[in-house]
Amino acid sequence: MGGRLTVLSLMCLPTWGCFTSGAPSETLEVVLPGGAKETAEAGTGPALLAGGTWAGFRKADPDEDPSEDPEPAPGPYGGLLNGGLLERPPVDEQIFLIDLDADGKATRVRENKYFLPDIYGATIPVDNEFRSASLFGVTFAARSFGVSVEDAFGIAIEARVRLFGIYVGRAIIYAWGTGDDRRVDGQFGYLLNFDGGLGDLLLDTGGDQYPFYAERVDGEGD
Repeated sequence: MGGRLTVLSLMCLPTWGCFTSGAPSETLEVVLPGGAKETAEAGTGPALLAGGTWAGFRKADPDEDPSEDPEPAPGPYGGLLNGGLLERPPVDEQIFLIDLDADGKATRVRENKYFLPDIYGATIPVDNEFRSASLFGVTFAARSFGVSVEDAFGIAIEARVRLFGIYVGRAIIYAWGTGDDRRVDGQFGYLLNFDGGLGDLLLDTGGDQYPFYAERVDGEGD
């Protein structure tokens, strides 16, 4: 994807101003287990996970046939879950660490090895402030949305991406599941959405989703 953004940088000057600014909505319909949705405001998170650092891992899927490509299916945040856009981590491999504050808001993703590290880097601050990415001319800002309902939770981190100030698209990293304040099990996924942005010229909207589990690794989130 990094190479395609470089191509876009050569195309953006003659099309300056032809794309939206990517003005964000202040709310998001966050998905919970079973497909239920709850409206969450920007800057929120699930209370179930509050006040700690969590390590997320890919979990084996007993219904998955590794010899076959998954059939595309509608994603919970739009687009198609068509797989293959980004490398999947091996089963039981750590996907990332995530820090959450005392209210459950995600404040930082760390040790990111699988979600576009060539763009976002190994550490992704979640503070809604635009900052430079690893690629020249690319900036991004990430926000947290989340809810808890009894022992169930849903969380989504939205990252809006610009190239020389022009809106390219947005990425949503999400998870939902059930558990307690030490371990949760559920689904992890992402959506790369380029609708209405410069990325729509070369990049397809899509994502992936698979079982995961997460464990609290310390008692204090930043």
